Amino acid sequence: MNGKRIITEGGVNNMKKIPKFKTDEEAARFWDTHSFEEYYRDTREAEIQFIKKPKKAVTVRLDPDDIKSVEKIAENKGLSYTSLLRMWIKEHLSKEAQKTA
Repeated sequence: MNGKRIITEGGVNNMKKIPKFKTDEEAARFWDTHSFEEYYRDTREAEIQFIKKPKKAVTVRLDPDDIKSVEKIAENKGLSYTSLLRMWIKEHLSKEAQKTA
């Protein structure tokens, strides 16, 4: 936490219990209007693992000037040029899928 002590009617650090929610929407509405600082002691650490889909390496031959252009654009966006190229490919694939749907 941020080092603040929470003072409630019940005294210092009298933490509230997190209610049980029936839906994610109900939980979202609750947290939109309540502070986590009043409930953090009613939580526990959780280990989360994200599974990335394996990517397949593909070799594409590009003109050196095109590569320089993409690198410059990517740098301005704070991305690697390979990430930018992957984004552009995904965007184009999405647009093509919408055309055929």
